[in-house]
Amino acid sequence: MKTKLLVLAAAALIAWELKRHYADARVDDLWWILSPTTRLVSMTTGATFAMQSGEGYFSRERLFLIEKSCAGINFMIAAFVMVAVALVHRARSGMRAAAVVAASLLVSYLAAVLVNAVRIAIAMWLAAHHFAIATFSGADVHRLEGITVYFTGLVVLYEIVLRLDGREV
Repeated sequence: MKTKLLVLAAAALIAWELKRHYADARVDDLWWILSPTTRLVSMTTGATFAMQSGEGYFSRERLFLIEKSCAGINFMIAAFVMVAVALVHRARSGMRAAAVVAASLLVSYLAAVLVNAVRIAIAMWLAAHHFAIATFSGADVHRLEGITVYFTGLVVLYEIVLRLDGREV
């Protein structure tokens, strides 16, 4: 029980530190998540992006900017805590507890890059097709798209973690 509480405390501390880092970071400080996300978006959409210091990754031909708010850090935090909680039962020793925290961090990072790239690619498609619903502004559609993609990403990630852990939902 003590080891499991340590995992949960470590997860809470890491989540808090990630949130603090994100709040204080400039876009240039988020290269570790924005760069791979942008490469994945570029591969899937064919758009070319160039880093604009202090702004983010800009596609001139699409007039689309991947900026700080596009980093997916909040998704990564939610995914990290969710995976850590889903796997906390495996923490029966100090080494296994460290492995749970490390695996949760790695999985949440990879999921954040992938899910965020999907979200950005969809947002680019919506922007190119001027998709709007009469009662929603473009910003509303963008927000709803982000909520839908992130929620779906968390559900799918949870399902994958449980299946890999040998449990069924």
